[in-house]
Order: sequence, then C-alpha cells, then structure tokens
Amino acid sequence: AARLIVGHDTTPAQRVDALVALIDASGQHLHGADELFAAALHAAAGRSDLTAQILIRQSIWANVNEGDPHRACDLAGRATDLAEAVGDTTTTAMALTMRARLQRVLGHPDTETTLDHALSLPRAASVPVNSTPQHLAARHALFDDRPEEARTALLPLLVEAERMGDAEATVDILRSLAEAELRAGRCARALDHAQRAQALTDGTALSPAPACYTSALVEGTAGRTDLALAHARRGIDASRQEDNRVFLSRNLFALGHLLLVTGRPKEALEALEEVRDLEELQQVHDPSVLRWHPELAETLIALGHLDQARSLLDDTRRTATDLGRDAVLPALERTQALLDAARGNFGTAARRLNDAAGRLRLLPLERGRTLLALSHTERRGRRRASARTAARSAADLFTTHQAHPWAQTAIHTLGRLEEAPTDDDARPRLTSAEQRCAELAAAGASNRDIATTLTVSVKTVEATLTRVYRKLGLHSRVQLAHTVTPAHE
Repeated sequence: AARLIVGHDTTPAQRVDALVALIDASGQHLHGADELFAAALHAAAGRSDLTAQILIRQSIWANVNEGDPHRACDLAGRATDLAEAVGDTTTTAMALTMRARLQRVLGHPDTETTLDHALSLPRAASVPVNSTPQHLAARHALFDDRPEEARTALLPLLVEAERMGDAEATVDILRSLAEAELRAGRCARALDHAQRAQALTDGTALSPAPACYTSALVEGTAGRTDLALAHARRGIDASRQEDNRVFLSRNLFALGHLLLVTGRPKEALEALEEVRDLEELQQVHDPSVLRWHPELAETLIALGHLDQARSLLDDTRRTATDLGRDAVLPALERTQALLDAARGNFGTAARRLNDAAGRLRLLPLERGRTLLALSHTERRGRRRASARTAARSAADLFTTHQAHPWAQTAIHTLGRLEEAPTDDDARPRLTSAEQRCAELAAAGASNRDIATTLTVSVKTVEATLTRVYRKLGLHSRVQLAHTVTPAHE
C-alpha cells in the first residue's frame, strides 16, 4: 500500500505519511531500515516538519536496534529544532519526549527541563498515548519510586489507548500499570495488567519482548516462578531475533533476578553480567532505569566475589548520589549489608538492614525482601529471636500483598527458625574460612570453583569441608545446603 502511494503523483506529505506509517507498523521487524529512512527523507523534499517526523523514528531505531542513545538523543534534538522552527507543536512535543527519554538514560541534567517543555505543549489527538510526554512522566515517576503518582497518570491514558484501538499503546500502558501496582504492593492487580498485556501482545502479533519482560517480573513476584522463567527466556529469544537491545537487557535482568532468588547464583551471574555489558555498551548511566546493579552485586557476594561486589556497589552509589536518584539507595544498602555479613560484620549488617527497611515503608515488597535479608543476617549472627521477628514480619507483608513465591520463602524461613532441634545457638562455631567455604558449597559451587574463589588448592577445600561436616554433624552437600545459610540469603 505504501508503494502504491509513493509511486503515484502524490504530495510530499502524503508520501511521508505512507512511509512513516510503514515504519511505525513494522515495529521491530523492519528490514532495510536505512533505505526506508533515506526514501522518507527524500520524499520530505526538505520540508522541516516532515523531516522532523522522520528523525524521531530514526532516533527510536538508533536507541532500540543500534543501542546508541547518544546518536538517538542527537537525532531527537535535531527533530525538535526543525519542528519548533515551523511552529509544529505536535511534532515538537513528540521530539522533546523522545529527547527526554534518552536524556534520562544518559543521566543528563536537563532531563526534567526537556520533559516539562514537552508537557507544556498542547496534546494532539493523533499522537499515540505511549509516545506522549504524559506517559513518559509516569515512567519517570516509576523510576523514582512514586507508584501512586504513576498510576494516577496512567489510568486515563489506558482508557484513551483502548478507545483508539491502539494495541501497541495499550500494551505499553498496561505494562506500566503492572509495574506501578507491583511497586505499590498490589500484586493481584499487577498480575491482571500483565496478563492482559501478554494476551493482547500474543493476539496481535506484536513483539513479545516487552510483555514478556513485565510478565516475568510480575509472575516471579505474584504468581509462579516457573512461568516467570519461561516468560523471561521467551523475551530473551525474541529480543535476540529482533536485535532489540533495550529489551534484551530487560529480559536478561528478569532472568538473572529470578535465578538469584531461587538459589541459582552461578546461572544468575551469567545473565546479569551480560546485562552489565549491554548497559555499558549502550552507555546507560542512570541506575534507576533498570536496577540490575544490586542484583549483580548480591550474586557476586553469593559466589564469594566480595571485592567485585564492593567495587560495583561503591560505583553505583556514587552515580546515584551524583544524579539525585535516592530511590536506588535502599536496595544498594540491602546488598551492602549482605556484603558486611559475608565478612562477619553481622551487627553492622543488621543496623544497615533495619535502616533500609525503615525507608521502604511505602514499597511493601521491597521492605519484605529487606526484612527477609535481615532475618537471615540475624540468624547467622546467632540472634535467633530477632531473626524470627524479622521473618514473621516479612511473611506477613508478603502474604498480605499476595506475593505468593516470596511468602512461601518467608514462611519456610520462619518454620526453620521455630524448629527447636536445629537451634543455631547450639551449633558449633565455624572459623571464618570454614564459614566462607561452607557458604559457597551451600550455594552450589564445586570444590574447584571454591578453590578458585578463595585462592586455595582443591585439597584445602576438601579438608575444610570435611571439618565443616564433622563440626555440624552432616554427611552430604544436600544437608549442608539446608543447614548453612548462603551469603546471598
């Protein structure tokens, strides 16, 4: 249909409209992008307003498929200048919104100024709601842990997207709503939004990568972990096939998070290190956009790579502070506490976790995860009563908010603490070397992996584990995994 229009004696605006419609409809399946953009720019015949519309699409392509947010931001800036020069407020708002989106990723100080400018311009009914500054403002509220504000802004946008019959926009708004509800602790609503987004995606042949990412996060917190893992893996496969670098990072992050919290740190490390590499390649500077940093640090701690974890935490904390991203800090503090505990500083770790939990009162699931970490830390520090209190609070939070997988974990932890025969206070104390070795073995590391991590011989590892088994009255690694709390817990 586009070729028919372009091949006839039509106006530049009609030819550009046809080519832009083709670009927009292609989504991530666009082949021959360079030629198509060149044809569109030729059809624009030098008109600033039409050229600006094409530059916005080039900006999206540069960000998602080329993984080059700096070039994408420059393209959006050029589109802004051209549209403003001819007084096209609709295209100006779209270009400013894209520019603000990229500035946030790059950690640019003018992000909010750019977004405010876009918000001050009149809304055009022809612009998809997921391309509006209103939607981006809601996304920024999510990044800054203001889920109620995000939800309030998103609900009318959902009504508008559904009324217009725009499937892609509807999926994007549903995904954002799912994230907002999850942050606020309303798991049932989050699950409903995520499932609607997934069903609409599958029913309209949209790229599955975005909906799979959201489904993996929500299912892993509110539904079934096995289903969450399946969504993440499907999203990774789709992203690789489509060369969508943005959602490859996100789905890998979801996979790494799920593997970490289900006790598979070695597998989690592979996924999360790829996220780190992709984010560095794409020059993502703002740590609030995709919060992989504390997850990777926690994985490194679980595997005994303490110096690497410390370096990552220090760098991320410095960046978050410089950019004013305070929302990132509690999760970093939780992970720092796990690092303290891995080094035997249980009192410092407990104080840090109590402080972080206090700062997360409006984010119940994050608070519950922090209390669960506090329970494990207090248990390792031989403060069993405090460990029970923290585990009970975490179980109550997760149960109240219908975070079923987390609730099961907290209830299991509480049950172990309430079993009198396994009183930790009566257990022989391990030396720091024995404790480190036992934790790595409990996390699933092989003797050779443990030897590499601790810079000792395999024979030393074998001898150390033999002493651990004798002290604790154990006979196998299975028993060890149920007795020794790995550092990542």
